[in-house]
Amino acid sequence: MQILKSFLTERPPSTGKTTLVHQILTNDKNFNPIFINCRSGQFDSPENVYNSLSRQFKTFFDKQKEYLKNLPNFEMGFKANIPDFELSSTKKEKEEITFAKVNWNFWNSYKLPQPILVIDEANRFSRLGNSLNGGQELLKSFLDWLVLNTKEQKSFHAILTSSDSFFLDWIINDLSKKEAEEYFEKHVLPRYECKELEGKFDQVCKITGTRMLIIDMYVGEYERSKGKLADRDFSVYELEYDKLYCGLNPNELHPYKSRPPLWKDDDLIKTMEAIVNAKNQGYILERELIKEIGSKQVNSLINYNFLHRRPTKRFAYDIKCLSNEAILTAMNMPSVRAMEDHLSLVSSNKK
Repeated sequence: MQILKSFLTERPPSTGKTTLVHQILTNDKNFNPIFINCRSGQFDSPENVYNSLSRQFKTFFDKQKEYLKNLPNFEMGFKANIPDFELSSTKKEKEEITFAKVNWNFWNSYKLPQPILVIDEANRFSRLGNSLNGGQELLKSFLDWLVLNTKEQKSFHAILTSSDSFFLDWIINDLSKKEAEEYFEKHVLPRYECKELEGKFDQVCKITGTRMLIIDMYVGEYERSKGKLADRDFSVYELEYDKLYCGLNPNELHPYKSRPPLWKDDDLIKTMEAIVNAKNQGYILERELIKEIGSKQVNSLINYNFLHRRPTKRFAYDIKCLSNEAILTAMNMPSVRAMEDHLSLVSSNKK
């Protein structure tokens, strides 16, 4: 699962993430996935969300009914409280979709595997934010519902996939350092029973940054290595280092995309230099990099997940951003460390 988590987090779009998730979850009888394909439907209003989701949930519940038909002494005339959210029938009610607490009594009674919610192209939900008819409130309720059932109550797992490199702008970004340290000390270390790292977040943060998933992965790998994990052996660093190596040979990246990369190796080197030189600041201005290497090159690097674009400082919880302009950062802190090592290698090769 750690390898799957790394792959889903770090790989570029169109590299088979959705296919991998589908294959793993459907080939194991212990998993009971609900696949929601947001390519199939509209998500620009509460009513369209209702129509798009209810159609796909019906397929899932029909499958469960087929399973239950084979159970002894089971009558198909049941009235079960299966759906996790209340699907209404009238147009007015469709505009007021609500999300309820999951009730597992029915599932557990018949030993049905608890579902795993898989939402592909989840970035389509961002269109609700532009809806004037209650879309913003519905989007907030949906995200709160996911957090409640996955993180707080641990009712089920949810996997959100996207081919949109701008998806993270509206889901979650890096925590502030204070929040990340609290998460590290109060939640991650106790879970792994790792007392050795207590009070050492400043050291750990140099390789993990303040992203929850990466902090969690680092501590897990640190424990499995019995405290002998070197920064360069951290899996996220290795992924970023390998990705940058391919980026310095952009022709090798072409199979990942329908469009080839639009930058040359020198463009990526200049980008890495800009990111590393601004390491203490934490970001560079998009317009400055465009002046340096060109807008098509910058957009292509963003599209291939070598850069993370933040269109507004409202989401910059981990850095103190004084500018109201669009800013660019590395994808994560391990990527910054990998950039430093690549630049060191480039410099030594020039001598």
